[in-house]
Amino acid sequence: MPDPIEPRIGPAAALAYRALGAVAFALGVAGVVLPGLPATPFLLLAVWAFGRGAPEWAARIERHRQFGPLLRNWRERGVVPLPAKVLAAVWMAVSFLVLWASGAPPLALASVALIACAVLAFLLSRPSH
Repeated sequence: MPDPIEPRIGPAAALAYRALGAVAFALGVAGVVLPGLPATPFLLLAVWAFGRGAPEWAARIERHRQFGPLLRNWRERGVVPLPAKVLAAVWMAVSFLVLWASGAPPLALASVALIACAVLAFLLSRPSH
């Protein structure tokens, strides 16, 4: 079955996708070195946005020696590496504890706990290799 043809977008839309891709890519790169800031979701967003506004940029990120394998593993098999799962769980717990220690209202605590549990359940359901 042939791939569907992507509709052409105008120059303003292409520029908006490129801007979104650039911001997401910058946050993804920052997430590689800053603890607590996730890299992968931002890199996935960057590849998606660049894929619409600058496909050559998306391809370049996917060929990158550090980012490429991570992105391909996610796209092809839904893999989330075990260290990423552990780090996500630890940071979600730390975030919840900071919120609790700051005296957040019970509804906020319950909401954050529910969202964190849902995200953790999703991450744990993904293969690690």
